[in-house]
This record gives sequence, structure tokens and C-alpha cells, in this order.
Amino acid sequence: MLKEILAQIYRDGYLAKAALARELDLSEEMIDEGIAQLLRMGYLKEEPSGVDCETTKCTGCAFAAMCGKNPVIFYQVTERGKALLA
Repeated sequence: MLKEILAQIYRDGYLAKAALARELDLSEEMIDEGIAQLLRMGYLKEEPSGVDCETTKCTGCAFAAMCGKNPVIFYQVTERGKALLA
């Protein structure tokens, strides 16, 4: 399951939890747990967005039109993760 989650994130270049859950026939909670495990294992890393939606105007944010005012979290597949997928 973890390798499948990682492969989908790497292939798509982004993470849409609901779509990923449907595609892999998992719950969103399982996707969340899988991401947490991949982060702990060093296959994914979290990239700060640099935007704090609570204190910043959204005019400069590329996601402003579709945002629910929740911070955007970016994940990147690490070199270790890429090696696992190779």
C-alpha cells in the first residue's frame, strides 16, 4: 500500500487524497496514515508553502481561487523514495 501511494504521488506530481483513496480503494484516513509513514521513513518530505492563510492576504497565492483558507501542504518524493520506485 505504501509503495502504491508513493508511486501515485510521484506519477501525478500532486496529491488529491479523495481521488487517491478512490483509485487505490482505501479510506482517506488510510491515505493520511500512509503519508505519515512515508514521511517517517524518509520517502516523502514536506515542503513548507511559505503561506500562512490565517495571517496573510491570499492575493499572491496561486491556489487562492480554489482554497478553503487552509494552508497548502506540499510533499516531495525524496531521492530515497525515487530509488524505491526504480
